[in-house]
Amino acid sequence: RPVIQRLLPLRPAEMETQAMLEYVVDVRPARVVEYIFEPDAATILNAVLPRFTELQVYQAVLEAQASEHAARMVAMRNATENAAALVEELTLDYNKARQQSITRELLDIAGGAEALA
Repeated sequence: RPVIQRLLPLRPAEMETQAMLEYVVDVRPARVVEYIFEPDAATILNAVLPRFTELQVYQAVLEAQASEHAARMVAMRNATENAAALVEELTLDYNKARQQSITRELLDIAGGAEALA
């Protein structure tokens, strides 16, 4: 079933919510530490955002391929089951026809023997 996933524009609130859903955070009382980031946040974002977007698209491609393979597997399993049912049905028809032929031959032999007697 198709699902729409918005890639851009990113909204920080959605990213935080998604991160909270994906990871369990160990909540312990901790001391507050102030970090100094080098380079600044804008430079980091400009470096990370293209890679993040690329990975999101790559994930979508992989999921599409996995979905395609799953659909093929289901189709092949159904075809195999249908072929097995068809083989069983044709074997039954063949055995019935063979039995009718044998019965017909026996009746012919019995009729010929009766005619000679």
